Amino acid sequence: MIVSLFTRSMDTFQAAIRLTALGYGAQAAMLNRSLFEDMIDAYWVVTDLGSARQRYDDHHEHARMLLVDAVAKYPEHYKEIELPEFDPDERKRLDRLYGTWGSKSWTGISLHERLGLVEHHWKDNASRRTLRFFHDIAHRENNLTLHVSSWALNQNVEVMDDDTVQFNVGPRLDMLDKVLFGSFWIFDHLLGLILERFEIELDDETRAEVFTAKDFVTLTEEQMRDTGRNDPCPCGSGLKFKRCHGA
Repeated sequence: MIVSLFTRSMDTFQAAIRLTALGYGAQAAMLNRSLFEDMIDAYWVVTDLGSARQRYDDHHEHARMLLVDAVAKYPEHYKEIELPEFDPDERKRLDRLYGTWGSKSWTGISLHERLGLVEHHWKDNASRRTLRFFHDIAHRENNLTLHVSSWALNQNVEVMDDDTVQFNVGPRLDMLDKVLFGSFWIFDHLLGLILERFEIELDDETRAEVFTAKDFVTLTEEQMRDTGRNDPCPCGSGLKFKRCHGA
């Protein structure tokens, strides 16, 4: 399950990067929304593998129930199909978990609750605060960008000096820096989870090449002053300070 989430996320990450290269930051932000939720899901699977296995099976069964409901509405298109029947009590249980129309996460847990269940994987207060920032600010903005909202609709509208309104279509530069930061930060944490979970060792040079989140972290003068050359870098890269921000 963890590797499946990771490979799905790798494709999403690559697609977001390619969209930003073309100048489509808003569309890449929509992908970052999915990327962030997949990252949280991967950490939740690690945190509670037993529940994750059960919810995976439950969600698959509920999806079958919803599909049967949909097929039953159009008998003229499915004349040769004999539809299965489901236990009513089990249907009620799964509806409570995933919503009557299947609108909830496969985990049966809200994103806010999942965040609380996994944030202990971020080892210090500064890292957890960054995680919360991504949820409270960046993910919220990505969500507003994905769905039709007043905020999203206004992104393509510009009021000119003569009070005329211009609707912009095509590549823009205004969101690219934030989107790239988000894509790399999220994917770095997914990659770190894979390395830790499967006990994959990287030497310092390879780790420095693979991980990029450190490039987006600014340390305070106090952090720089209080960190020894051979101490772990406070940015969380896993490198010694002298090979990271201390360089």
